[in-house]
Amino acid sequence: MKRKYMVLQGLMILNQLLLIAFLCVMNTIGATIPAENIVHIVLLTFLFWDGYYISGKNVKGNPVLSQFAILLILFGWHFGLSLFGSYSLADTASVVILPICLYQLMNFVQAFLFQGANYKGRRIFLSGTAILCFTATLSFFIDRESFYILYNIQFLVSFAWCIAISVIHRKRVWFVLRSQRKQLLFSAIFVLLPFICYVIAFSRKENYVEQMGLYLIVMLTFVSIHSIIFRTDHQQKPFFSLSWPTTAIFLLFCIASFVLIVWLFGLPILTAITLLYLLVFCGLLYRLLLFWKASRSENNTSEAVPSFYEYTIAQLKHEEALRKEFTNYLHDDILQDLLSMKNLVRKAGQLEIQQLLEDTLRKLTSSIRSQMQAYHPKLLKNLTFKENLQSVLDSITNDSDTLIALDCKDDIFLVEPYTMLICRFARELAVNALKHSHAARIDVRLQQENDMIILQVSDNGAGFSTPPEDHSIHHGLASIQEQVSFLNGKMTIKENPNGGTNVSIFIPMKGDESYASFVGR
Repeated sequence: MKRKYMVLQGLMILNQLLLIAFLCVMNTIGATIPAENIVHIVLLTFLFWDGYYISGKNVKGNPVLSQFAILLILFGWHFGLSLFGSYSLADTASVVILPICLYQLMNFVQAFLFQGANYKGRRIFLSGTAILCFTATLSFFIDRESFYILYNIQFLVSFAWCIAISVIHRKRVWFVLRSQRKQLLFSAIFVLLPFICYVIAFSRKENYVEQMGLYLIVMLTFVSIHSIIFRTDHQQKPFFSLSWPTTAIFLLFCIASFVLIVWLFGLPILTAITLLYLLVFCGLLYRLLLFWKASRSENNTSEAVPSFYEYTIAQLKHEEALRKEFTNYLHDDILQDLLSMKNLVRKAGQLEIQQLLEDTLRKLTSSIRSQMQAYHPKLLKNLTFKENLQSVLDSITNDSDTLIALDCKDDIFLVEPYTMLICRFARELAVNALKHSHAARIDVRLQQENDMIILQVSDNGAGFSTPPEDHSIHHGLASIQEQVSFLNGKMTIKENPNGGTNVSIFIPMKGDESYASFVGR
């Protein structure tokens, strides 16, 4: 993870270096930026800076955040190159990058909406948009008119596919819109009010409002996503040790000082921007050094940490230590003994003893694998949630004749962190029924209606020897009960009319912290 993060930050530094080199070339050939493009410069600068900020915060390597950072960088280049449209090379590059920007936008939106999980129509959507992007980009070098036709086709088809997917998965879309309504409303007001004021003020000057429509779409997207993902986390140490009001005043002072120096010395706008971007380049290098220093330190603790990087590195090291401890336990205390016993089995002279040892080893190996699956069920991204849950349940009955039947909709959706929790609950309840009730059939039913998750596990076994209300002796059930209560849910245990036990779990699914959980995985 450390290596991937440093590689990504290296690419961001390289991008900033290329941007500075491009601005230096434009300065050398005498290019200028008219006054009407000042707002454009500010907006595209925000895109670059936000891309750098997101990649810097993404220490855990969330792929959706990486896609978002790349998306902002691509649009920043498109807008930056378009400012120098009078130069053929810059104009060509700004047009060629358009299909790539559109493809990355569509790819990111669907990944963000579905939290990187598989869904119906995903493969067709991604394959189709990729083919359209490649075809449109390639056609530019053949015929300019064909390029614009194919690009418009790509735009219309991508837009139509987005609508179709939204209709098919309207419950998920509506859930996201409803649960994140405050952030979306804030973003709309934050972007639309200044945009409307700007358009009204310069409505009679076409040069001042050119391309503002595309800017509006991009700015609405990145402000909305930013407000949803990067919520205030009071448990996490801030990057700046100063308070936010003090930091804001300090930054305003720095900007005012820079503008004053530019004005006093009469520096061209392009030269001033190049110098500003050079300062950003130095800041990116400094940030990478901070991460490198924090990753090499062995004394990071979460109790007292001076920076965001040291806090995050401490958490990652703690998580890695837990995984390593569990892995070492399995390897040193369990698997080594298993291998030793297996070697003894081959030397055993009596066939009965050999068979007994082999059976014991097989059961012990199966138990270890089961515990590893219970510790952290593996959910594959190329499978839907139903397919992942079915796979988890299938792994339980490898050595049993008991049938575990899953009943849930193919398009059922759960947001983070409920996906992993429900998999654990369903597995624990099914294992509990398998061990204690000696059931021939276990039915697992999962529903998600009106923001309520309903999980029911029913069996046709022997039932409880004690009243269902008194299940404190069952450690697994007590643990689940505690977690369900923590989620403001409830769990009921009843006897089936025809014998056996029915365990029902009701959990309200809230989306307020869903993306914070998803990004922090």
